[in-house]
Amino acid sequence: MSADVVYAGLFSGAVYALVALGLTIIYKPTHILNFAQGQAVVLGAIVVYQVVTLWGLGWWPALLLLLVAGGILGVLTERLTTLPAKRSGSVYGWIIASFAVTMVFESVFSLKYMNVPALTADPILGGEVSLPGGGLSTQGLVTILVAVLVTLAYMAMLRYTPQGMAIRAMSHSQGTALLMGVPVGRIVVVSFVIGTCVTALAGFLAAPELFILPTVGLVFTIKGFIASVIGGLGSPLGAIVGGFLVGLLDTALRTQFNGSAGNFAVFTILAVVLVVFPRGLFGERDVTRA
Repeated sequence: MSADVVYAGLFSGAVYALVALGLTIIYKPTHILNFAQGQAVVLGAIVVYQVVTLWGLGWWPALLLLLVAGGILGVLTERLTTLPAKRSGSVYGWIIASFAVTMVFESVFSLKYMNVPALTADPILGGEVSLPGGGLSTQGLVTILVAVLVTLAYMAMLRYTPQGMAIRAMSHSQGTALLMGVPVGRIVVVSFVIGTCVTALAGFLAAPELFILPTVGLVFTIKGFIASVIGGLGSPLGAIVGGFLVGLLDTALRTQFNGSAGNFAVFTILAVVLVVFPRGLFGERDVTRA
C-alpha cells in the first residue's frame, strides 16, 4: 500500500470520523442513534455549492450559513425524531422516526439539486502538501486537522465544563440527571444541534474532493455508524479512531480491487471487532442505567 493511498485513506477517514463524532455527540446524552446523520453531510456540501460556486461569496460566508443551516437541521431532526418516539410509547420508536427523517430530508434536497452533477466548489486552499512518500491536497490535510481538533475540543468539553458533566450524567441516567437539576430537554436539543453542525462540517470540507449528491446521505450514515461502533458507541476517541480505520481499510481495498471489496472489508472488520470487543475498542465496559 503506497503512501498516497494511506493519505487518501486518512482524508476519507476524517470525513467518516466527523460523521461518527456527530453520532456520538447525539448518542451520549440521549442513547439515540440518529440514522439521519448523513443528511448533514449533504447539507454541508449544498451550502458550499450554493454559496461558493453559485453565489461566489467565498468560504467564510459559507461557514456562517453552514452553522445557521446546521442548527436549524439539528432542531428539526430532534423534533421529528424524539417527539414521535415519545408519543409512540416504544423504546425503539426513534429508529423508525430517524429513518423517516432521512427520507424527508433526502427528498427536500433532491427537489432542487437532483440534476446537479456534483455538489462541489473550489477548495479553501489550492495545491498539494508534500509528505513522506507522497502528497495530499491542502484541502484534505485541512479536513484531517479539523477532524482531530474538533474531537479534542469535544473531549475537553466533556471533561472540564459543567455542560460536559451534565452530558456524562445523562449518559448514565436521564432520570437521575433530571433529579439533580440537569436541564435534560435543553441538552438534548443542543446535542442534536452540535452533532449536526459537526457532521455538516464534514460535507463542507469534503465537497471539493468527494463526489457528493443529494441522495448519498445514508451512505455516509452507514460508514459513520460502522466507525462509531468499531470505536465504541458514545466514545469521541473511538469515533475518530474508528473513522480513520474505516477510511484506511475502505480506500486501500477500493484502490487495490473495487468498491465492493472495500465495503466487504469494512463490514468484516466490524464483525471481528464486535466479537473481540463487544462494546467497541474504546466503549465503556461497565454502564449502569437506571
